[in-house]
Amino acid sequence: MDDKTSILDTAIDDFFVRASLVTQNRIDCYAFIEELYPGEPISPAPCQGYCSLTLFVGDTVVVQFRPSIYKLDLQVAQAAREVYGTFAPDTSYLGTLPSGLLAYSMNRMDGISLKDLRSANMTAVQSAEHRRRLCKDFACFLAKAWHKNNPNIPLGLIGLSLVSRLKALVANLPPRFQSTARHVLRQLHRIETLPWVLAHGDILAANILVHPSTCNLLGFVDWAEAERLPFGVCFYGLEEILGEMTPSGFRYYPDSRDLRDLFWEELKIQIPELQQSQMLQAVKLARDLGVLLWHGIAFDNGAIDRVVEEFKDVEEIQRLDAFLENQPDQEQDVVRDPTSKLPPNIFSTKASTSRAPFPRSSQRQHIPAQ
Repeated sequence: MDDKTSILDTAIDDFFVRASLVTQNRIDCYAFIEELYPGEPISPAPCQGYCSLTLFVGDTVVVQFRPSIYKLDLQVAQAAREVYGTFAPDTSYLGTLPSGLLAYSMNRMDGISLKDLRSANMTAVQSAEHRRRLCKDFACFLAKAWHKNNPNIPLGLIGLSLVSRLKALVANLPPRFQSTARHVLRQLHRIETLPWVLAHGDILAANILVHPSTCNLLGFVDWAEAERLPFGVCFYGLEEILGEMTPSGFRYYPDSRDLRDLFWEELKIQIPELQQSQMLQAVKLARDLGVLLWHGIAFDNGAIDRVVEEFKDVEEIQRLDAFLENQPDQEQDVVRDPTSKLPPNIFSTKASTSRAPFPRSSQRQHIPAQ
């Protein structure tokens, strides 16, 4: 058994343990698929998600099993398809197993995850031109939401608790991050005047699908945490394209300065309104909000109600160190000595009183599941 197979088996075993399921429940998942797709080969997806079991069925179908606590919002899944087209999978509900697992089908998307591309050390990811292509494609992808938002989607967990989350971040983040959180909180009214759009909830290298030869962006998997948020909040994902996590911290690529500039220039081409400096600054504030929300709040067995802590949430702290100081000269490993250990915090989901009338990790395994 090679290392990859061992990691995959462990990920699947861990899922069933977390879900308090037994071997028979695993057998039932395969039997369920065999009944729906007789004669089709079944194999586990090479990467598995923390909250699901994902299986490939033949060459074109993906079947995913999820505990009810992690059920998919099919309205959001449909909206993702409507807004982003083939960049999002076409998702359908198949049924519920006796174990309580919910089964969903999705089309198998083309490409390879950016994480796997990097792990394979393939030429595409090493090419500056290919990285430029990916940054431009990412800008074009994000612009789709600006031009076609979905006002009928209700606000989700994060959208309903922006103020309380920011206040908790101001109070409980390590001191070096608190000034940024405080500034974003004070400027939240500007962020909330931006269009509220459907945002992918976990833009990481493992969830970004690219062409293995050209590095063109082909799509995203794992839309389970998508929800409607101010435009720009999910721009934290750009950092995952400009660099990657190393054993010593997050490392930006040598050309990250140029890539960042290219991204913003392409975005302004796709969205002419961002030529206005005030509008552009509001979007950049929203980007900082996204960094704080996605890396300043921990993922604990699906719960997102605790501010990250030094020593405990090492990778998230390293990402905050890098992303909140994303100056172009930071093209080396970013590591800081822990200075404090702070208490957890519980959030409310009370809506922001300042909202304009428009209508979520160290524990998270960053593994794409289609």
